[in-house]
Amino acid sequence: MFVPPVIVSLLTVLNGSANALANNVAPTSSLAAATRRGGENSLMANKKVCISGGGPCGIYLATLLIQQEPTVQITILEKAVRGGNNVNAFGIGLGSRLLKSLDAVPGLRQGVESVGAGVGGFGIKIVSRADLSERMTSFLEEADTNGQCQIMFGEGCADINLDDRRVTTTSGHEIDYDLLIGADGINSMVRKKLVDERGIKEEHYLEPSRWKALRLPPQPDIENRPFKPLQHPTLRGGRVLPRYPEGHILLSFWDEESGKDNPGNANTADDLKALFTDAMQDDAPKKRSLIFRRFLGASKGMNMVGRKRIILFDDEAVELFLKTRPNRSHYMKIDRFHDDCVALVGDAAHGMNSLLGQGCACGLKSAEVLAECLLGKDLMDINEVLQSYSKRALPEAHAVTDLNLVAALLRAGPIFKVLMVPLIKRISDPDVSYEQILKENRLVIALSRSRW
Repeated sequence: MFVPPVIVSLLTVLNGSANALANNVAPTSSLAAATRRGGENSLMANKKVCISGGGPCGIYLATLLIQQEPTVQITILEKAVRGGNNVNAFGIGLGSRLLKSLDAVPGLRQGVESVGAGVGGFGIKIVSRADLSERMTSFLEEADTNGQCQIMFGEGCADINLDDRRVTTTSGHEIDYDLLIGADGINSMVRKKLVDERGIKEEHYLEPSRWKALRLPPQPDIENRPFKPLQHPTLRGGRVLPRYPEGHILLSFWDEESGKDNPGNANTADDLKALFTDAMQDDAPKKRSLIFRRFLGASKGMNMVGRKRIILFDDEAVELFLKTRPNRSHYMKIDRFHDDCVALVGDAAHGMNSLLGQGCACGLKSAEVLAECLLGKDLMDINEVLQSYSKRALPEAHAVTDLNLVAALLRAGPIFKVLMVPLIKRISDPDVSYEQILKENRLVIALSRSRW
């Protein structure tokens, strides 16, 4: 059975975060250590910043900027309506690298961890992307005591005039900017504009598999401690993960030949419920699977006893699942993260498989690096600063994108999985750069690339 990319944060990377953060000591950060500065001599003094995308990366960058510069004015465009239908939001593992970035803002990490669901035996928490964004947004609103930041929910970016430095929103509002930030995800309009009009080069591929998330109510036969693997002929794999404050999230992965929009081409609620009920029944684990889990330290607390499970479903979540377009895993690189008064962060700047659970962590780190460059004292020309940002952030993002190519080895059998172990354990150390890990595992990545 193929082990799906969602093992990602769970059986691998995030397993190492417990020891790394056991003492709950905040790692050092140049932003966390800095005092509130700014003023007339700051590059960002009285500047107008427009951030397209109100997800974790955009909100995090805005928080860093207002924390250090009391006169910067920020407008965030978020196309989703606040409190909208996030029933089936997927989960993000709070690994050591992500938590280290959150420590750059005092109190932010504690706020995020408060909405995470603990996973017994792994020492980590999982938070839904919707809860993560909402908690970070609430934190920003509380921190914005000077009224520097305006968040426009239900307003997307409809057009960008790069020459006039003006954004037109989906409802027709025009917003002038001194700095435009593209934090609008893998299908970024800002990035597309830079590719089409400013010559940024993009390498972008889609993996053939599809995935969706389904919220489940509390289950009488599934504890919050273990991850329940999905096993079904139409699925490449999947997992059942704990969800805050209760219940679970079911992640399912399948190939196109097993269904274009839904696994097994299920088109009714009854069909989908039957498929997932069957997939969530316990089977005795294969010996080699147990050995691999134990080698990773991932078998602790897992209930391996086979039994017939009764599965409860949320009808609203099931109907939404059937109607939602499936997600795909991306491999995306660009040759720079900036242009004239424009910068890209998060998935707008890099796209990767979820295997190593580093997408959000890498996105927050790129936002942190951008903030450090903008708030520094060495350069006072905006485009020199943005060039410095690209120079610092791009190599790390490219490295972790390539590291996630090891997902190809999961389809190659148990012998190849063993090759991943040093990489998996190494990546949980937030003080080791992605570039260094890539260098140490260059032969494994070369093999992965040949199979990808």
